[in-house]
Amino acid sequence: MLSTWRIRGRIDSAASGPASCGTMRPEYLPIRDEREVRAFLDRTPLAVDRERFTRFALGFPHRYLEATPPVEIVKHFALVESLGRRAAASALSREGDAYRLVVVAGDRRFLFSRIAGSLLVFGANVVAAEAFANTAKVVLDSFVATDASGTLEKPEERRRLQGFLEGVIEGRIELSQQVAGPAALEGLTIQWDDAAHPETTLMRLVGRDALGLLYAVSRRLSEAGCDIEIAHVETPGGRVADSFYLTASGKKLTRGMKDDLEARLGARAGRDPAGVEVGSIG
Repeated sequence: MLSTWRIRGRIDSAASGPASCGTMRPEYLPIRDEREVRAFLDRTPLAVDRERFTRFALGFPHRYLEATPPVEIVKHFALVESLGRRAAASALSREGDAYRLVVVAGDRRFLFSRIAGSLLVFGANVVAAEAFANTAKVVLDSFVATDASGTLEKPEERRRLQGFLEGVIEGRIELSQQVAGPAALEGLTIQWDDAAHPETTLMRLVGRDALGLLYAVSRRLSEAGCDIEIAHVETPGGRVADSFYLTASGKKLTRGMKDDLEARLGARAGRDPAGVEVGSIG
Protein backbone atom coordinates (compact mmCIF):
# COMPACT_ATOMS: atom_id res chain seq x y z
CA MET A 1 0.00 0.00 0.00
CA LEU A 2 0.95 3.65 -0.17
CA SER A 3 4.13 4.09 1.83
CA THR A 4 5.37 7.56 1.01
CA TRP A 5 4.34 10.32 -1.39
CA ARG A 6 1.36 9.49 -3.51
CA ILE A 7 -0.13 12.35 -5.51
CA ARG A 8 1.64 15.62 -6.19
CA GLY A 9 0.35 18.45 -8.36
CA ARG A 10 1.10 22.11 -9.01
CA ILE A 11 4.57 21.61 -7.59
CA ASP A 12 6.72 21.05 -10.66
CA SER A 13 6.08 21.23 -14.36
CA ALA A 14 5.43 17.96 -16.18
CA ALA A 15 8.94 18.09 -17.58
CA SER A 16 10.48 18.28 -14.13
CA GLY A 17 8.12 16.07 -12.17
CA PRO A 18 8.97 13.86 -9.21
CA ALA A 19 11.54 11.97 -11.23
CA SER A 20 12.65 12.49 -14.77
CA CYS A 21 12.82 9.32 -16.81
CA GLY A 22 15.49 7.07 -15.38
CA THR A 23 16.51 9.63 -12.72
CA MET A 24 15.66 9.32 -9.05
CA ARG A 25 15.49 12.58 -7.08
CA PRO A 26 16.28 12.12 -3.36
CA GLU A 27 13.97 14.94 -2.23
CA TYR A 28 11.03 12.67 -3.11
CA LEU A 29 12.23 9.76 -0.99
CA PRO A 30 10.69 9.38 2.49
CA ILE A 31 12.05 10.90 5.70
CA ARG A 32 13.49 8.08 7.81
CA ASP A 33 15.72 9.91 10.30
CA GLU A 34 14.12 11.73 13.24
CA ARG A 35 17.06 14.14 13.24
CA GLU A 36 15.85 15.64 9.95
CA VAL A 37 12.48 16.51 11.50
CA ARG A 38 14.08 17.94 14.63
CA ALA A 39 16.44 20.06 12.55
CA PHE A 40 13.41 21.40 10.66
CA LEU A 41 11.72 22.35 13.94
CA ASP A 42 14.91 24.05 15.15
CA ARG A 43 15.05 26.34 12.13
CA THR A 44 11.28 26.71 11.69
CA PRO A 45 9.73 26.95 15.16
CA LEU A 46 6.16 25.69 15.15
CA ALA A 47 3.68 25.68 18.03
CA VAL A 48 3.48 21.88 18.10
CA ASP A 49 4.45 19.00 20.36
CA ARG A 50 7.87 18.07 18.96
CA GLU A 51 7.62 14.35 19.58
CA ARG A 52 4.13 14.04 18.11
CA PHE A 53 5.13 16.19 15.15
CA THR A 54 8.17 13.99 14.55
CA ARG A 55 5.93 10.90 14.38
CA PHE A 56 3.61 12.85 12.05
CA ALA A 57 6.39 13.75 9.60
CA LEU A 58 8.34 10.49 9.47
CA GLY A 59 7.66 8.78 6.16
CA PHE A 60 6.69 11.95 4.32
CA PRO A 61 8.95 12.94 1.39
CA HIS A 62 11.90 15.19 2.14
CA ARG A 63 10.31 17.79 -0.14
CA TYR A 64 7.26 18.10 2.12
CA LEU A 65 9.19 19.92 4.85
CA GLU A 66 11.27 21.80 2.29
CA ALA A 67 8.50 23.13 0.04
CA THR A 68 5.28 23.28 2.07
CA PRO A 69 4.51 26.63 3.78
CA PRO A 70 4.78 26.26 7.58
CA VAL A 71 1.21 27.49 8.08
CA GLU A 72 -0.05 24.67 5.86
CA ILE A 73 2.10 22.12 7.68
CA VAL A 74 0.55 23.21 10.99
CA LYS A 75 -2.95 22.81 9.50
CA HIS A 76 -2.08 19.34 8.22
CA PHE A 77 -0.70 18.33 11.61
CA ALA A 78 -3.83 19.61 13.38
CA LEU A 79 -6.08 17.70 11.00
CA VAL A 80 -4.18 14.46 11.61
CA GLU A 81 -4.30 15.08 15.36
CA SER A 82 -8.10 15.49 15.12
CA LEU A 83 -8.55 12.16 13.35
CA GLY A 84 -8.75 10.03 16.49
CA ARG A 85 -10.65 6.80 15.84
CA ARG A 86 -12.53 8.17 12.84
CA ALA A 87 -11.91 6.65 9.43
CA ALA A 88 -11.29 10.09 7.89
CA ALA A 89 -11.31 13.83 8.50
CA SER A 90 -11.32 16.61 5.93
CA ALA A 91 -11.02 20.35 5.35
CA LEU A 92 -12.36 22.23 2.34
CA SER A 93 -11.35 25.79 1.44
CA ARG A 94 -11.47 28.23 -1.45
CA GLU A 95 -8.20 28.69 -3.33
CA GLY A 96 -8.49 31.36 -6.01
CA ASP A 97 -10.98 30.15 -8.60
CA ALA A 98 -10.77 26.59 -7.31
CA TYR A 99 -11.21 24.62 -4.09
CA ARG A 100 -8.68 22.64 -2.08
CA LEU A 101 -9.88 19.52 -0.31
CA VAL A 102 -7.52 18.04 2.29
CA VAL A 103 -8.29 14.56 3.58
CA VAL A 104 -6.54 12.49 6.25
CA ALA A 105 -7.36 8.82 6.63
CA GLY A 106 -5.86 5.45 7.36
CA ASP A 107 -4.31 3.98 4.24
CA ARG A 108 -6.62 1.63 2.33
CA ARG A 109 -7.24 0.32 -1.15
CA PHE A 110 -9.28 2.57 -3.48
CA LEU A 111 -8.81 5.56 -1.14
CA PHE A 112 -7.61 7.89 -3.86
CA SER A 113 -10.31 6.88 -6.33
CA ARG A 114 -12.96 7.28 -3.63
CA ILE A 115 -11.89 10.88 -3.06
CA ALA A 116 -11.71 11.65 -6.78
CA GLY A 117 -15.10 9.98 -7.32
CA SER A 118 -16.72 11.91 -4.49
CA LEU A 119 -15.57 15.19 -6.03
CA LEU A 120 -16.99 14.00 -9.35
CA VAL A 121 -20.41 13.38 -7.78
CA PHE A 122 -20.50 17.07 -6.87
CA GLY A 123 -19.43 18.13 -10.37
CA ALA A 124 -15.91 19.15 -9.37
CA ASN A 125 -13.02 18.49 -11.76
CA VAL A 126 -9.64 17.66 -10.23
CA VAL A 127 -6.85 19.74 -11.79
CA ALA A 128 -4.05 18.94 -9.35
CA ALA A 129 -3.47 16.72 -6.36
CA GLU A 130 -0.90 15.55 -3.86
CA ALA A 131 -0.84 12.88 -1.20
CA PHE A 132 1.53 10.97 1.00
CA ALA A 133 1.49 8.64 4.00
CA ASN A 134 3.63 8.60 7.11
CA THR A 135 5.17 5.55 8.72
CA ALA A 136 2.04 5.15 10.86
CA LYS A 137 0.06 4.57 7.62
CA VAL A 138 -1.89 7.82 7.93
CA VAL A 139 -2.50 9.32 4.49
CA LEU A 140 -2.74 13.05 3.81
CA ASP A 141 -4.40 13.75 0.46
CA SER A 142 -4.84 17.22 -1.03
CA PHE A 143 -6.96 17.81 -4.15
CA VAL A 144 -7.39 21.06 -6.08
CA ALA A 145 -10.61 21.08 -8.13
CA THR A 146 -12.60 23.52 -10.21
CA ASP A 147 -16.37 23.86 -9.88
CA ALA A 148 -17.89 25.06 -13.14
CA SER A 149 -21.44 24.47 -11.88
CA GLY A 150 -20.97 26.70 -8.83
CA THR A 151 -22.31 23.99 -6.52
CA LEU A 152 -19.55 24.44 -3.95
CA GLU A 153 -20.17 28.17 -3.64
CA LYS A 154 -22.90 27.25 -1.17
CA PRO A 155 -21.56 26.52 2.36
CA GLU A 156 -24.16 23.81 2.88
CA GLU A 157 -22.98 22.01 -0.28
CA ARG A 158 -19.37 22.14 0.88
CA ARG A 159 -20.41 20.60 4.19
CA ARG A 160 -22.48 17.99 2.36
CA LEU A 161 -19.48 17.06 0.20
CA GLN A 162 -17.33 16.52 3.28
CA GLY A 163 -19.99 14.38 4.94
CA PHE A 164 -20.53 12.40 1.76
CA LEU A 165 -16.81 11.84 1.29
CA GLU A 166 -16.27 10.62 4.82
CA GLY A 167 -19.23 8.27 4.41
CA VAL A 168 -17.72 6.88 1.20
CA ILE A 169 -14.34 6.35 2.85
CA GLU A 170 -15.94 4.66 5.86
CA GLY A 171 -17.98 2.41 3.58
CA ARG A 172 -21.39 3.73 4.70
CA ILE A 173 -22.06 5.14 1.22
CA GLU A 174 -21.55 3.07 -1.92
CA LEU A 175 -19.88 5.35 -4.43
CA SER A 176 -20.80 3.16 -7.42
CA GLN A 177 -24.47 3.93 -6.77
CA GLN A 178 -23.80 7.67 -6.92
CA VAL A 179 -21.55 7.96 -9.95
CA ALA A 180 -21.46 6.16 -13.27
CA GLY A 181 -18.71 3.60 -13.73
CA PRO A 182 -15.39 4.90 -15.05
CA ALA A 183 -15.85 6.25 -18.55
CA ALA A 184 -14.17 4.83 -21.61
CA LEU A 185 -10.63 6.10 -21.90
CA GLU A 186 -9.28 7.13 -25.28
CA GLY A 187 -6.10 8.58 -26.70
CA LEU A 188 -3.88 7.91 -23.70
CA THR A 189 -0.24 6.94 -24.03
CA ILE A 190 2.00 5.35 -21.44
CA GLN A 191 5.69 5.40 -20.62
CA TRP A 192 7.05 2.68 -18.35
CA ASP A 193 10.21 3.23 -16.34
CA ASP A 194 11.66 0.72 -13.87
CA ALA A 195 14.80 2.81 -13.24
CA ALA A 196 13.19 5.95 -11.81
CA HIS A 197 12.68 4.49 -8.33
CA PRO A 198 14.35 1.60 -6.48
CA GLU A 199 11.11 -0.04 -5.32
CA THR A 200 8.38 0.97 -7.78
CA THR A 201 7.52 1.07 -11.47
CA LEU A 202 6.83 4.51 -12.93
CA MET A 203 3.83 4.76 -15.23
CA ARG A 204 3.69 8.13 -16.97
CA LEU A 205 0.32 8.83 -18.56
CA VAL A 206 -0.34 11.61 -21.08
CA GLY A 207 -3.40 12.51 -23.12
CA ARG A 208 -6.43 14.75 -23.28
CA ASP A 209 -8.02 15.70 -19.97
CA ALA A 210 -11.71 15.06 -19.30
CA LEU A 211 -14.11 15.35 -16.38
CA GLY A 212 -13.73 12.23 -14.24
CA LEU A 213 -10.56 11.02 -15.94
CA LEU A 214 -8.54 10.86 -12.72
CA TYR A 215 -11.29 8.84 -11.03
CA ALA A 216 -11.43 6.46 -13.98
CA VAL A 217 -7.66 5.94 -14.09
CA SER A 218 -7.16 5.56 -10.33
CA ARG A 219 -10.06 3.14 -10.00
CA ARG A 220 -8.72 0.97 -12.80
CA LEU A 221 -5.27 0.96 -11.20
CA SER A 222 -6.73 -0.30 -7.93
CA GLU A 223 -8.94 -2.84 -9.69
CA ALA A 224 -5.80 -4.23 -11.33
CA GLY A 225 -4.27 -4.82 -7.91
CA CYS A 226 -1.82 -1.92 -8.07
CA ASP A 227 -0.89 0.33 -5.17
CA ILE A 228 -0.09 3.95 -5.97
CA GLU A 229 3.02 4.73 -3.95
CA ILE A 230 3.90 8.11 -5.47
CA ALA A 231 2.29 10.21 -8.16
CA HIS A 232 2.39 13.59 -9.84
CA VAL A 233 -0.86 14.92 -11.34
CA GLU A 234 -1.16 17.96 -13.61
CA THR A 235 -3.53 19.15 -16.32
CA PRO A 236 -1.59 21.72 -18.39
CA GLY A 237 -3.50 23.18 -21.29
CA GLY A 238 -6.38 20.75 -21.07
CA ARG A 239 -4.10 17.72 -21.14
CA VAL A 240 -2.98 15.29 -18.47
CA ALA A 241 0.67 14.70 -17.62
CA ASP A 242 0.45 12.23 -14.76
CA SER A 243 3.13 10.07 -13.17
CA PHE A 244 2.13 7.10 -11.02
CA TYR A 245 4.72 5.10 -9.10
CA LEU A 246 3.17 1.65 -8.73
CA THR A 247 3.72 -1.60 -6.90
CA ALA A 248 1.82 -4.88 -6.81
CA SER A 249 2.17 -6.95 -3.63
CA GLY A 250 5.07 -4.69 -2.67
CA LYS A 251 7.05 -5.31 -5.84
CA LYS A 252 7.63 -3.63 -9.19
CA LEU A 253 5.22 -4.50 -11.96
CA THR A 254 5.92 -7.40 -14.29
CA ARG A 255 5.62 -7.11 -18.05
CA GLY A 256 2.32 -8.97 -17.85
CA MET A 257 0.95 -6.45 -15.34
CA LYS A 258 2.01 -3.59 -17.58
CA ASP A 259 0.23 -5.16 -20.56
CA ASP A 260 -2.89 -5.62 -18.41
CA LEU A 261 -2.87 -1.95 -17.37
CA GLU A 262 -2.41 -0.78 -20.95
CA ALA A 263 -5.51 -2.78 -21.87
CA ARG A 264 -7.54 -1.53 -18.89
CA LEU A 265 -6.62 2.09 -19.62
CA GLY A 266 -7.02 1.78 -23.38
CA ALA A 267 -3.50 3.15 -23.66
CA ARG A 268 -0.42 2.26 -25.61
CA ALA A 269 3.29 2.99 -25.42
CA GLY A 270 4.34 5.52 -28.04
CA ARG A 271 4.44 9.23 -28.85
CA ASP A 272 1.79 11.50 -27.42
CA PRO A 273 -0.05 13.50 -30.12
CA ALA A 274 1.06 16.71 -28.38
CA GLY A 275 4.68 15.72 -28.94
CA VAL A 276 5.62 14.18 -25.59
CA GLU A 277 7.81 11.16 -26.20
CA VAL A 278 6.69 8.10 -24.27
CA GLY A 279 7.63 4.46 -24.44
CA SER A 280 8.94 1.54 -22.45
CA ILE A 281 12.18 2.27 -20.59
CA GLY A 282 12.33 -0.34 -17.85
